[in-house]
Order: sequence, then structure tokens, then C-alpha cells
Amino acid sequence: MHKLKVIEQDGIRVLTSKQLAEEYGTTTDTIKVNFTRNRRRFIAGKHYISLIGDDLKQFKNKVTECNLVGKTANILYLWTEKGALLHAKSLNTDKAWEVYDYLVDFYFRAK
Repeated sequence: MHKLKVIEQDGIRVLTSKQLAEEYGTTTDTIKVNFTRNRRRFIAGKHYISLIGDDLKQFKNKVTECNLVGKTANILYLWTEKGALLHAKSLNTDKAWEVYDYLVDFYFRAK
């Protein structure tokens, strides 16, 4: 597993789609498609935080050193622990479940 850069938004530990894809062994496009197909299962504020406009601009300025957001992105989804679980469930690969276990034990719980 990669050494994840810890990111917090509004006091909540989150992951970008890029981080989630890299850890789960997939692509950001797969994460996007997975989200679109299962949109009704994902709840804003519970499973993800979406950033647009000034909020996105501030976030981009905060994470410049780790290259987690594309320069031209006009919306960004940040995944909470519960959102990461939903992606692992939807992807349903051994790698996704293994990584989710790691995320719960070491990323989301460690403060």
C-alpha cells in the first residue's frame, strides 16, 4: 500500500478519487463510473463532500505539493470512510477489500 497523504476537509479525514483509485488498483474513471452508476446509494455529506468554485480553489491551493487534483477540475469529490466502503463494495475485488481494511485501521482511525 502506498503511503497516503492525510487530507482533511471540514475536520473529516477524506480521500480524493485519485487516492482511492490508486489504492484500490483501479482508475479514476472507474471510480467516476462507479459513482455515477450507484449515485442513489451515495449521500452528500455522509459518503462524500463535493467541492466547486471557491471551495475547490482553496482545496487546490492546500494540496498543491501532492498533485491530487487536476488543474482544470471544476468539481472534486472527496470520499469519507463510508464512501470509501461503498466503492470497495461496488468494485468487489480482493484488492479493494484488502485496502479498505487498511484504510479503516490506519488511515481513517489514526489521528
